[in-house]
Amino acid sequence: RDFVLKHKAVVSTQSTGRRYMTTTHEYSSTIELTDEESPNSSGLTSYLPRWRPTSSTDLAQAEKRVLKFVKTPLKLYHTLTSLGKIWTLRTGAGVPGKKPLVMLHGMGAGVGMWVQNIDEVSRDRQLFAFDLLGFGRSSRPDFSDTEDGVEEEYITSIEEWRKEHNLTKFHLLGHSFGGYLATLYTLKYPQHVSHLILADPWGMPECPERTQPLPLRYRVVIGVLKPFNIFSGLRAAGPLGPRLVNKMRPDLQKKFMRNVKDVTAVPNYIYHCNVQHPSGEVAFKTLHLELGYAKRPLLKRMGDMDPSIPITYIGGAQSWMDPSSGIRIQELREGLAPVHVELILAAGHHVYADEPLEFNRLVNASCDMYDAEK
Repeated sequence: RDFVLKHKAVVSTQSTGRRYMTTTHEYSSTIELTDEESPNSSGLTSYLPRWRPTSSTDLAQAEKRVLKFVKTPLKLYHTLTSLGKIWTLRTGAGVPGKKPLVMLHGMGAGVGMWVQNIDEVSRDRQLFAFDLLGFGRSSRPDFSDTEDGVEEEYITSIEEWRKEHNLTKFHLLGHSFGGYLATLYTLKYPQHVSHLILADPWGMPECPERTQPLPLRYRVVIGVLKPFNIFSGLRAAGPLGPRLVNKMRPDLQKKFMRNVKDVTAVPNYIYHCNVQHPSGEVAFKTLHLELGYAKRPLLKRMGDMDPSIPITYIGGAQSWMDPSSGIRIQELREGLAPVHVELILAAGHHVYADEPLEFNRLVNASCDMYDAEK
């Protein structure tokens, strides 16, 4: 109802030096433009075709195409940290008696992937979500080349982001790689996390020991792919990349069709998120072994977490992640703060998108349960 009026055209544009502020009725964003992305850029390079049809401006427009389907008024802006700028989404103001919720996306994603969750999980509380460093519209720094270094850099960036927003206590939710980072942050800064929500998290179990070597054909494939990052093929596809996303991931339209009526918006957003400089991919590669297991699995470290922090584990029963991780966390923390394990039967790894109504219900119920925690 009235949707087009609420999110229709830009109503004002202001330029102050290098910053461009774009405002719509219910959507605000601060877009940092580089020289080649500036509206005033000139020269031969501005007329040459790009091998990869993307830029920071294209990514900003792709995000906008997705987030226009959110009905809740949003504020989007960069938060400065010592490691770079973190692109932040925020709803409204704090709600008395309700702790804010902070959401961390997974590998190759950004804040736009929460499009089917934002309205519901922010209905009774303030919501923050941000693009992890190396992903989306956040800075893409050169990370450490050691797993300890990468983990510390991500933890530091999250803590500096928290300080900038003056959040003392909050619910922390992470999906996949975001679940890994949310757990690391909670291990180091438990005083700020009242409740940890793990949505089909990556990096929990140890890599199983092999009783016999992999077949030669698998070892050859692993050896060939080892030098490359996850989305190298997408970047190498150049102008065919956008079509490749649609061809390889036709399920994306189905996952988001409940809320996103523009069927190409989410695939287009994912394309532009993942053909920029692969800073986050390189960091992720530093953290994982072949076959996708973490070098430093989290189940080994769950016993070190503050015993007073409750955990909610929301998994997809159809996920390729190990579904037993939630039960293992329960066993490791027996006698400590509660660990609730929920499996959504019809959902896969992207549990927040496969079954958004049930996911939102579980998130809201678990946050309500622990709002009173000190």
